[in-house]
Amino acid sequence: MHISALPRHQIETTVGDYARMFGALVRGADRPDAVERFEREFAEYLGTRYAILVSSGRLGIHLLIEALGWRSGDEVIVPAFNLFAAIERFCQFGIAPKFADVRRDDLNIDASAAERLITPRTRAILATHMFGHPADLDALQDLARRHGLVLLEDCAHALGSTHAGQFVGTFGSAAIFSFSVLKLVTTFGGGMVTTNDDDLAAKIRRRLSTLRSVQPKPTGVRRAITGAIMDVGTRRLVFSLGAWPVLRALRTIVPDFQQRMMTETPRLDRSFDPARVAPLHPFQARLGSSQLARADELIARRRTVGQWLDDALAGITQVRILQPTAAGRHNGLYYGILAERASALSKRLFREGIDSETSEYLNCAALEMYQDHFVDCPVAREVQSRILRLPNYPGLSRSNVERIASAIRRFYG
Repeated sequence: MHISALPRHQIETTVGDYARMFGALVRGADRPDAVERFEREFAEYLGTRYAILVSSGRLGIHLLIEALGWRSGDEVIVPAFNLFAAIERFCQFGIAPKFADVRRDDLNIDASAAERLITPRTRAILATHMFGHPADLDALQDLARRHGLVLLEDCAHALGSTHAGQFVGTFGSAAIFSFSVLKLVTTFGGGMVTTNDDDLAAKIRRRLSTLRSVQPKPTGVRRAITGAIMDVGTRRLVFSLGAWPVLRALRTIVPDFQQRMMTETPRLDRSFDPARVAPLHPFQARLGSSQLARADELIARRRTVGQWLDDALAGITQVRILQPTAAGRHNGLYYGILAERASALSKRLFREGIDSETSEYLNCAALEMYQDHFVDCPVAREVQSRILRLPNYPGLSRSNVERIASAIRRFYG
């Protein structure tokens, strides 16, 4: 047994990040200035005309759908392997999800499967860049153009990923980014809507102006403390001596305790009210600016660790490594594999001090809550049973990576 355990994620914050955060909390900060600066920096980084900061990715999707003006009974084509919460945002407006199967290589929507689902009521295609791997944007742009559809990009995992040298989030009519705690850039909760469409941006900003603009100080303090606790909890020493032993004990009693704690159970979620969402605190915008300045460095280091994992896992026949398209380059945020007996492998790795996870993403086409929209998606069905996310962050050393690979070889040995 190893004394040092490897957490599944690690938040990449610095002393400078915390200095800016707590400076904004203690001394106060001008919210419009902090928000406008972060939006400007994000738009410049991405190369898009507008970047609109929102309190969460879900709020961003909600406001975007409102602004697009679709009607109940319209349809949107979505990848079957997905997070139910994103699909629920469309369902709340009465927009029917049409589930397209995904590609085994990168888990992204299959353009040919999507084309077979197009009807006169279809309004859009959602491209989710799963685990940071860019979808086949050439094929999806062509499909949207030929059928007069809106292409939306879900870039929750994909900040800094590129297709043909161009950042994802700049190919469709609009895109959504997430800054939740375990993303490449975090604001301890938050998101961004990006677009080059003047009218769309104006509508979203007008709607935002009707919502609360000032966050109560206690809410900001709670968000900062919660984020800091999660940050400290993923640091190697704290995780090894504190979180991991506790999780081991709890999982002995309740085997799926960690899965329950860290993932949302699919459920109907159609009463989302933007007016009840607390706005971002200025410290969150400042944290976003600070983190964005290091995004390229974080991506480069994650890609290096990802390449080490590719090399170390090569030759294990029971494991399939995900691969981007020829034109795609992922940001290294998450490292997914398709593994035989993935659930049992994850449990074995955990016992050896390696915290991996089976994904909260599911074959949504087969969920009972979407039975009226059921379609058989064999690749998504297979992926759900085989997907496993391994630790992948800049703090991992090459010896850590070899330890992960050795443990996997022993499991299949």
